[in-house]
Amino acid sequence: MGLADKIRENHELAATTQQALRNGRRVIRRIAEETPISVPAVIEAQPLPQPVPIPHTAITVSPLDLPAEQFKAGLDRRKANRELLMEWLRSALVDGVDFGRIHVASKERCPFARQGRVKDCGDSHHWSKPSLFKPGAEKITGMLGMTVHYPSLPDYEQAVLNGIVLTTVMLRCELRDAHGRPVAEGVGARSVGQDYGDINKTLKMAEKSAHIDATLRLAGLSEIYTQDIEDRPVVKEEVPVASLPPKPRRSAKSATPASGATSANSATDATGEQIGKEALETLRQEIRHYGFTEKRVLSWLFKTTGGSVTKLDQLTQGQCASI
Repeated sequence: MGLADKIRENHELAATTQQALRNGRRVIRRIAEETPISVPAVIEAQPLPQPVPIPHTAITVSPLDLPAEQFKAGLDRRKANRELLMEWLRSALVDGVDFGRIHVASKERCPFARQGRVKDCGDSHHWSKPSLFKPGAEKITGMLGMTVHYPSLPDYEQAVLNGIVLTTVMLRCELRDAHGRPVAEGVGARSVGQDYGDINKTLKMAEKSAHIDATLRLAGLSEIYTQDIEDRPVVKEEVPVASLPPKPRRSAKSATPASGATSANSATDATGEQIGKEALETLRQEIRHYGFTEKRVLSWLFKTTGGSVTKLDQLTQGQCASI
């Protein structure tokens, strides 16, 4: 091919390309390579080994479908854990602080209630079943490694901040393990009217109710408190500090206390001298020894003395002896 023929061929190719571009199409000139492509040799692979057949096993969530040995081992383990939990509850929880009973009989049914001495009532039908208190619930959840959460509490916080008037508060409590998984739930509700509009107290009471409810559901503690701990003997208090003496019978001549009854007010005229520092310290030690608080004793003294005693150092020797 001469030079003129090659130039002519290039002009024709350029004209064809420009015409195709004007029509909106793109023409690409491809020239086959003369170098042969080397194809590697194909090596036949060895056949894969046949998979070992696995027997089909049904997956179930029911513990009754487990093998008998595994099911029995699980029951024995839970029984042993429950016995350990019961032993800890009996030794760690304090009656009257972590749990206790409430005198539910009215004054018409119970003579001790009429005299203001409900702690001396020995009729088991006049007392409620053992109730778990907030300190006991906190001990149990802490011992079992649980953390307390209230998922619905932020909604009430936003409602109060937005000025929404609340009439009832219902909170849900979740007890979560170390991995953050909920293992027990409880619900507590409280009417704002019960606390005379004090929303802070209403929230605290609802939190306490939900926490106790979740704790009772945890590991079957509701059954424990209604059967096991209820069988424990009730220890009667023999100290008359926290209980009021029988009311004296009124007569036209004078009011004389009943036989064997003493009070701080009746002993006022016996010895008018005030107690010394040693007697005051001994009295405080006895108050702590029997598990009472000084505030509680002062409240009783204020009632029995008609408001004349507001501090322990104001007691006379006769009043101290009567206590």
